[in-house]
Amino acid sequence: MTLLPALRRASVAAILFLGASAAQAGVALHVTVTTERINQPGVNTGLPARTTQESDVVLGPHYLSVREGKSLSVLDFATRRRYVIDTAASTYDSYSLFDVAGSRRLAMERRKGTAGTLAPQVLDGAVLWSFEGQPLLRLGIAGSPVSGAEATAFAQVLRYTWGGHPLALKMLADGKRIPADFTLHYQEVGDKLTRHFRISRLVMDAPATYSLAAYRPRPLAADAPVLERVLAQAARLPPPGAQSHPALRAEAEKLFAAEKPFEAFLTMLEDHFSTGALVDKLSREQQMAMQECEPIHDLTRGLLAKDQDGIAAALATVQELRKQAGPDQPVLALFEGNLRAKLGQWPAATALYLQVLQAKPQMAAVYQDLGDALLAQFDAQNAWRSWDAGRAMAPSLRQFRKVNDLERSLLADYPAFFADGMAAQLKIQSSTSRPASKTNTVGSTNLP
Repeated sequence: MTLLPALRRASVAAILFLGASAAQAGVALHVTVTTERINQPGVNTGLPARTTQESDVVLGPHYLSVREGKSLSVLDFATRRRYVIDTAASTYDSYSLFDVAGSRRLAMERRKGTAGTLAPQVLDGAVLWSFEGQPLLRLGIAGSPVSGAEATAFAQVLRYTWGGHPLALKMLADGKRIPADFTLHYQEVGDKLTRHFRISRLVMDAPATYSLAAYRPRPLAADAPVLERVLAQAARLPPPGAQSHPALRAEAEKLFAAEKPFEAFLTMLEDHFSTGALVDKLSREQQMAMQECEPIHDLTRGLLAKDQDGIAAALATVQELRKQAGPDQPVLALFEGNLRAKLGQWPAATALYLQVLQAKPQMAAVYQDLGDALLAQFDAQNAWRSWDAGRAMAPSLRQFRKVNDLERSLLADYPAFFADGMAAQLKIQSSTSRPASKTNTVGSTNLP
């Protein structure tokens, strides 16, 4: 039996109307997912053996949405953002689509790749597809024919919401149909999962549009951890004003005049990490004062150390300089964090970066280092939040070149995570990962 689009209209609960009028057509459907978990002997995850989830899905132009109860997730491929909305509280959180692909890369680096082919086994009314002897996808024969773009969009919903082996998701994307029922198999640490999917209430040509106008960013909880406080504040900060560089440079000039070349040097570095300004245009007297300043030489020699012994010695040097300058000196705290990161001391490095950003929230370059530390601890979601905050403040800062390169490599290596089949069908041109301005561009397809 095929899933026929018997319903030509759907309720507001099933289709996404976030305060905007219907402008374009999409596909709406209801998904029932039953998850069964089998723990390995001796492993107790505390998770239930069986759960059932009911979700309403919309495959819209350039976006997808999944609603479960009062929670609504929107994936916007035009801006490469995803939004997690609490409809009861009328609030939302915003994340980068890159963090999901980044997490995928981390997972792939810890295990062998997925090269190979699927092997089919015909069952009663279904085909079981396996990879290297492990079941991946049990696919029923019943389903509704759709365009290739719509099938790709459906596979994207699975990829971002319930996951699945990339070969199984590719098969569903290439199938040009939405199956009535299928099962995905997962191998996780300590347990095995199967998810049984049943599709119902399929509506073709459903109204599909969205806007965040009725919602506001989620406010901070009173007991929010320091990381959340720093990232939430950073998302609201404007770029440094035109006076930031002159003010910091004027402070450095005062310190030179007071014969404090080391403090002046640290102030110019703070200027660089905040605005990108170079440590240049020094008078001959200032150059001589810096050349004769032993703490500057000790610091620069230590920061160039490559081997573990040299880095450990540099850490001791910076810690001693911090005792003399005071533990709140932001640049020295940043450098101690960088040295601890080189030694693999990621939690300690993270704590130091957060200390700096609490005192100097517009030191944009520190968000790069914080993001690196978070990614090293497998927190891709907050890593991108940190990088995005820093790039919004100082997009041309050279420290962000490597995260820009990382995003380009993710686009090249994991194109399926960014495929926007529905938009391609509607000839909507894709955008960069960040909007061109601070204006509300959510849902817009007119981005550079």
